[in-house]
Amino acid sequence: MSADIFVYLDTVQFSKNGLQNRNQIKTVNGALWLTVPVRHELGKSIREIETADPRAPAKHWKTLQANYSQALGFRRWHEDLRSLLHHSATSLAELTIASTEWMLEKLNVQTKRVRASELAGIEGQASKLVASICAALGANTYLTGTGALEYMNLEDFKAINCEVCVQQSRPLSYPQQWESTGFVPDLSTLDLLLNCPDEAAEMIASAGSWKVLV
Repeated sequence: MSADIFVYLDTVQFSKNGLQNRNQIKTVNGALWLTVPVRHELGKSIREIETADPRAPAKHWKTLQANYSQALGFRRWHEDLRSLLHHSATSLAELTIASTEWMLEKLNVQTKRVRASELAGIEGQASKLVASICAALGANTYLTGTGALEYMNLEDFKAINCEVCVQQSRPLSYPQQWESTGFVPDLSTLDLLLNCPDEAAEMIASAGSWKVLV
């Protein structure tokens, strides 16, 4: 939402047990992982990973229906969401990008989106790869989350005259289904979107700021 261009990093190696093929929602018993099983081979990029069970998204639809049927956003978009999750996809990248695009559309995010696999001339790994993408897009500022600071070398960005800003996030709290179990943080954006469809975009925008590193 803060960026002019958002890049789907589909060329990097798939990471098992990460968030590339799973995320959490809330149930009456608390947080629950929704996982898309994949055929995992060491060294393959995200765009090369195939899903192992084409029925998984439809199963996730039933889980969402069971836990969010009374949520305002679910009632508003349930047919749309059902169609999304009943569309067969053998590619993990296609499935995850489609679900992300669905949420961005509902949030009315106008940011341009591109795939790393569509860009020419990018090279390197970790920090050098990200800096290479920034150079290919003519970026003068790169917005990053805190997790990337573990591998980021600021000199790679200084070399291309690109400023780096790190996200300064604040805890976000909002009404959820199953209030008796208490608020559960760090769920998929889908939880926020289904519970607070009209306020979600504003809540996200106000939940943090950016700090300049270089």
